[in-house]
Amino acid sequence: MGMIPFTLIPLVLYGFAAIFLYDHSNYVVEPGQVALHPFWDKVVAGVTLVSGQSWALTYGDLLIVIALMFLLFSMLRSASTTRTTVIGNMVMVLVLCAYIVLFLTVSFAGTSIFFLLMVITLVDTLATVSISMVASHSRMDAVPD
Repeated sequence: MGMIPFTLIPLVLYGFAAIFLYDHSNYVVEPGQVALHPFWDKVVAGVTLVSGQSWALTYGDLLIVIALMFLLFSMLRSASTTRTTVIGNMVMVLVLCAYIVLFLTVSFAGTSIFFLLMVITLVDTLATVSISMVASHSRMDAVPD
């Protein structure tokens, strides 16, 4: 479990939604229109605030919140210096590469939701590698026995 990056979970959820929940026949992007699949605009919950402003949580917003929670769990796990952590960091870089390739080449990944997931993965990768490096240096003795 330590080798599997948490940012892989939002990628799998996004891919599942793209394959099974989109109605591809009704999806058309007009020139100048932002590419956002209708599924991510569907409202999960709505509330009227005390100010009178109406606030709605969409599936896209919910997926970003889930990704941020996994980012927190990844940060908590990243201070370890075990061999599985190093391999996990390598797998995390591969997951980041998968996000970038999908964003650039696959039509259903060309959304702002997917871009934000990719940025969260970039932050997770850079922070985890940095924290792991600092943690590994702090455990080294200045003068070996």
